[in-house]
Amino acid sequence: MPKKLSSEQWEVVCRRIFMSWGAPDDIAGCVARSLVGADLAGVSSHGVMRIPSYHRFLRAGWLDPAARPQVIRDAPASAMVESHWGFGQVAFWEAVELAISKSRQGGIAGIGVTHAGHAGRLGEYVEYAAANGVIAIVMVSNGRPGGPLAPYGGAQRVLGTNPIAAGAPAGALPPFVMDFATSTVAAGKLELVRGQAIPEGWALNVAGGPAVNADDYFAGGALLPFGGHKGYGLALLVELLSGGLTGAGITERPGETSTQGAGGNPGFVIALDISHYTEPADYTAAVEAFFTRLHGVTPTPNSGGVLIPGELEARERAKRRVEGIEASDVVWNSILEVAGEHDVSLDDMI
Repeated sequence: MPKKLSSEQWEVVCRRIFMSWGAPDDIAGCVARSLVGADLAGVSSHGVMRIPSYHRFLRAGWLDPAARPQVIRDAPASAMVESHWGFGQVAFWEAVELAISKSRQGGIAGIGVTHAGHAGRLGEYVEYAAANGVIAIVMVSNGRPGGPLAPYGGAQRVLGTNPIAAGAPAGALPPFVMDFATSTVAAGKLELVRGQAIPEGWALNVAGGPAVNADDYFAGGALLPFGGHKGYGLALLVELLSGGLTGAGITERPGETSTQGAGGNPGFVIALDISHYTEPADYTAAVEAFFTRLHGVTPTPNSGGVLIPGELEARERAKRRVEGIEASDVVWNSILEVAGEHDVSLDDMI
């Protein structure tokens, strides 16, 4: 049966497991909050179901649970964060905090991140920036050569899903939070529908034809960019900033084998402090009024009305804080298997 626990209980589960791998309490807590936060927002592809994949990264030598990020280049409006193959969430929180702080001084800041593990849900970082009166953009590229996204017009894996997120404050309304992969669908979502039919346009099979079910993709197929050439162009931009500008490498990572970094995300963070450009109160008032107008637009039949990016996640978060977070039987059993391998007791959660 599916397993439902409160967000607090899920955080305990994550902490125990990550600490059993050698992660200090603060690092384990950071990653636990990230995964549970994704589930609270309804983004289950980046939630607790990631525990088994992180365990595979650990076993493959792609993840050092105790590693702490280090600032290796520092300037008034820029910096580079070296993660040393630690948990990506820890490195990206370091980068976001740096970006916000530096943008306070000069209005804008750009921070690169390299050699980081999986970054988690990017929306969490831009939501935080927006709550602190800063507009932020966060993007990540793939941590390994070749995959899983095919370029527009191609049938071969070359790019990562290269997600990008942006957030902005909206006064009394929930912040604007745009967060999506440049593929039509994230690979994590296909994990959730293995064995099931998928819409045409999500992925290709190994022969380059349309994938008709999720297993076609996992059998050597490739994801497709959303919007054809438009998603492809955005994926390239993310690659140029996250891989190229940081020196992490553009799909082919210099000096690395084909397996090194397979669980990682080099990335780039941009922060804009509103007060350097206009009065923050004027800005948020204008945004709030604009979003209110959008809410008043006549809805199309059966649409439920116009929503602002980020509102669905805010609604889901409020609901799941009360009702709890449910993991499928498959996910829960895989978590129990990981816990058992490291002698972590979850008896009080059963």
